[in-house]
Amino acid sequence: MLPQAAIPGIILAAGSSRRMGKNKLLLMFRGKPILQHVIYAAQRSSLSPLILVLGADSDDLRSQINPGSLLIANNPDSAFGYGSSLQVGLKALRNPCTGAMFLLGDQPLLSTQTIEKLIAAFQKEPERWVAPSWNGQRGNPVITPASWFDKIFALTGDMGPREHLKDPAANVKLINVDDRGVVFDIDSPEDYQHLLNL
Repeated sequence: MLPQAAIPGIILAAGSSRRMGKNKLLLMFRGKPILQHVIYAAQRSSLSPLILVLGADSDDLRSQINPGSLLIANNPDSAFGYGSSLQVGLKALRNPCTGAMFLLGDQPLLSTQTIEKLIAAFQKEPERWVAPSWNGQRGNPVITPASWFDKIFALTGDMGPREHLKDPAANVKLINVDDRGVVFDIDSPEDYQHLLNL
């Protein structure tokens, strides 16, 4: 039997953190910036290659994180929204793949075990979108089949793949996980305080 092709991972870290008032990805949690936790979880997984999408004002991020061997892709149009970062990440892929996992840079509780569980589910049915579910709530990261990449490139503005996930044709496969991190992202000072209180 042929070995399964590797799934690339694209970490999205180009947002402006408007609701936080400062770069939320550099807020400290357990001695490391929030983004570093996501990077480490991805690095310990079988995702390959790993691409980190940074925005136009990324000097602080670059100076305070350790990306290791991640490929860094710059999104000069990050102000135009989320969709442009998805597209920059896909353009950075050098080899064909069956699909790609999009990870959010502000989910520091995400576990490597969850990433692997999603990869295994996708490899069984690579024509379907795969997303995690915790307590009945759909979360992130999401794996998008390569057959949908053209639709990702058609996104405009601050639109992510949420509308595509609602499309019956996506045939989303929800994977139940015991990982609150898939639904816990840091968007506001209240979210960050909640994280610190855990």
